This record gives sequence, C-alpha cells and structure tokens, in this order.
Amino acid sequence: MAQQKDYYQILGVAETATEEEIKKAYREIAKKHHPDRNPGNKEAEEKFKQASEAYETLGDKEKRSKYDQLRKLGAMGSRFGGGRGGFGFGDAGTTTTSDDMSYEEFMRKFGGKNQQGRGQKANTSFNFDDIFGNLFGGKKKEEESDEPQPTDDPFFKRKGNDAYVEVTINLAQALLGSRIRVRTPLGKRVTVKIPPGIDPERQLRVPSMGYAELKELGDLYIRVHLAMPKNLTEEQQEATRQFAASLGLKW
Repeated sequence: MAQQKDYYQILGVAETATEEEIKKAYREIAKKHHPDRNPGNKEAEEKFKQASEAYETLGDKEKRSKYDQLRKLGAMGSRFGGGRGGFGFGDAGTTTTSDDMSYEEFMRKFGGKNQQGRGQKANTSFNFDDIFGNLFGGKKKEEESDEPQPTDDPFFKRKGNDAYVEVTINLAQALLGSRIRVRTPLGKRVTVKIPPGIDPERQLRVPSMGYAELKELGDLYIRVHLAMPKNLTEEQQEATRQFAASLGLKW
C-alpha cells in the first residue's frame, strides 16, 4: 500500500507557511540537490523531483487549497477513496488504483480535460526521467501578455499553460534529421523527432507537455536554432563545395 506524500514535510515547512517561506524552502532544496550538481546521484535526483512536485502544488494558491482540503478529509494520509481495496481509475484499457494515485494524478483525472492533448499525436516518445523542471513562473491570467513571459527557470518562457523553449542543433542534425531530448516544465524528458531538412527557427509542438493547471495541461513549444560550423579546414571547405555543387547551389 503506497503512502501518499506529505508535501509540507518534503519541503520542511509548516502547514501555516507563507508563500515566501514555501518558495524559499523549495529553492534551497532545488539548489542543493539539482542533478547538475549531483551527477549520477539517484538519491539527490529523487529529492529534487520530490521537492519540485511538492512546490508545484504548494506554490499555487488554488492547488494548495485543494490539497489542504483533501488532507482534512483524510485523503492524503493513506490513499484516495479510503476503501480497503481502492477504486479503479483511468481510461479504457488502463487501470490506475487509488493506492498508486498521487495528488497530481488525482487532480488531472478529475479536474477537467483528458491529458492526452487535443486530438493530435506528436512525433515523440516519452521517457519519464526524474529531471529538474521549475514548475511555476509566468504571470496570473489578468496579467498575461501576448508574448511568452520569462519564468523562474531561464530554460522556459510561459504563456498561459503553454511552455516555450529554444534548442540548438547542428548542421548534420538539420539536414539528416535527428532525435533530441528536451526537458519539460514538469520534470520529465521528452524525446523529440527533428525531421530531415528542418528550417531554422521552425517551432515544433509537443501536446500536453507544458505547465499543469487543475483543468488543463498546456503544450510544449520548441523553437529550433541552427549552429553553423566555423573555422573549417581546407579539406572541409572543399568537401562542402563538392556537396553544394552536387545540389546545384552557388556560393
């Protein structure tokens, strides 16, 4: 029987902690256990993931309120549903038991839209590694701009629930196609297919991999930049000229 997580305990704060205290506690844990500072350290990686998950809920007023209500109802101490055997949740063909269901999963299942996106499939495969992703940043709805806004995590910009990120690929990847792994705001890694001959500055969309709110998962938008090789040797320049000539390109 899986014990549900106590987000206050994970962050080391009291249930009466202020927003600033919660944010400070999260940042201290994130800084100490960041995977980049602890390469190969699974324990630190797990603590980082747990803190990010806790802050995703406690750092948001509405989510925290829902979470506190569930705690008062006794739903967070053992499992959702409270029955000895639990309930079966999920879409057709899958079953998620209440023993396995976290607060985040509970809210996604019963808070609104199906999290599979908007009727489209991305040319991606998903590998759910426990990698850093700051979960909040951006502005409240009444303050939103038409342009994506900076977040606490410099890797992302945000517009509503959608996340925006920029990646750089090399010339071979652009010409021949490739697969790259991109971090998402929810602490996952997504493998994205780069089609052969992709145009520089093209934007790719990965459905349901943006920021999470109670009723909807946003999308992840990836803008692709091209890094051109520099300081070619004479041999490389000659090979490039031959390649260009074979395509009928002039220089």
